[in-house]
Parts: sequence; C-alpha cells; structure tokens
Amino acid sequence: MWTLISTSRWLLLASALAVSACGDSREAVFGENITATTFEFYNETEGIHPSDAVLSNPRNPFRDHPITDDMKFEILANGGNAGAFYAWATLLARQPTGEHQHFAAIKLRDIYNAGEVEGGDREQVRQMAIAGFQAVLDFFPDSVTFDVTATQTFRLATPALLGILDLNGDVEGDWVLIVDQNGEPVAIKGSGTGREVE
Repeated sequence: MWTLISTSRWLLLASALAVSACGDSREAVFGENITATTFEFYNETEGIHPSDAVLSNPRNPFRDHPITDDMKFEILANGGNAGAFYAWATLLARQPTGEHQHFAAIKLRDIYNAGEVEGGDREQVRQMAIAGFQAVLDFFPDSVTFDVTATQTFRLATPALLGILDLNGDVEGDWVLIVDQNGEPVAIKGSGTGREVE
C-alpha cells in the first residue's frame, strides 16, 4: 500500500514493502519526491476527459500507483503544481468525475500562471487548462465538491466557467453567468433568470 508523508519541505510517496508470492522474501520500494516534479508537455489531451494519455506519460509519478481519497487533497495542497496535476489527471483517467476534472484543470492553470513552462508550451498549457474547465461544463455540469471546511458542497460549473474567462478563453455551449439572490455569480445552462454578470 502506498501512503503519503508530508514534511515542511518535502512531500514523499512513502516507501512500502512488497511481499512476493513466494515465502518471506521482501523487496523495499522507495518513494519519490513529487514536489520536485516538473511539467513537460506530453499530449494536448492530458488531464482532459475523456483522455487517458496521462497513464502512458513516463513523467507521471502516479501512473502505476494508487492514490487514495485522503492522499489526493494532501497532494493538491502540498505536491507542487506539476505533481498535483499528475495526481488529479491520473484520478480523472481512472475514475472520471467532475471533481477530478476540476482540480486537474486548476493545476494546469496554476502551472501556466506560475510560468512553470516557457514558450509555445506555456500557451499549450493555457489551452489545456481552458479545455479542462470546458470539460467540467460539457461532461460534468452538475458535479459538486466540498468547500475548505468539508461541510458544504458547491457546484463546479461556476468556477469552471470563471476559470475559462480568467484565462481569456471562450466558453462553449449555452452557458451564462447570472447573479443569484445573494449577489453571487452562478453559471447556468441556457438563458435562465436573473441579472447577467457583465
């Protein structure tokens, strides 16, 4: 079983003991420092549903290892942008959900905003982030995730639409932002009711 250990400077996949099928012989398998992982362009569909390209990317430290529910948010918070992207894109490929797509897109956006790639690859990452947010709207429009307190859920369509706009992308489909009764922007499909956000 793989577990995650967080220290103040490093996030490591912990070493595990693999017991072979024959007798008591044991082989130690050592963890990998994912905070030092860097993003390198591999495939323009990586981390965008329905692609599973991330599972064949040799730079992906998670392609052959499980990621638990407890581990994924620890990686999101402390795994570095590239490490967290590979984790969430792997989760998305193995178990397509709006939450997995949303956080994979967020990490692509963070890689772009932090300038962790240069030149044409930087623009490619921006386009991938836009496509990732669009995939939330296209494939998982009603998906939710928990807030930071883990006590309330919120729909992912609104941050996905805002993510596209923040990256100067064009939202595809019949999506608009309206202002709800609390004065908050809300993404809806179709014309809906309420005042549109300008």
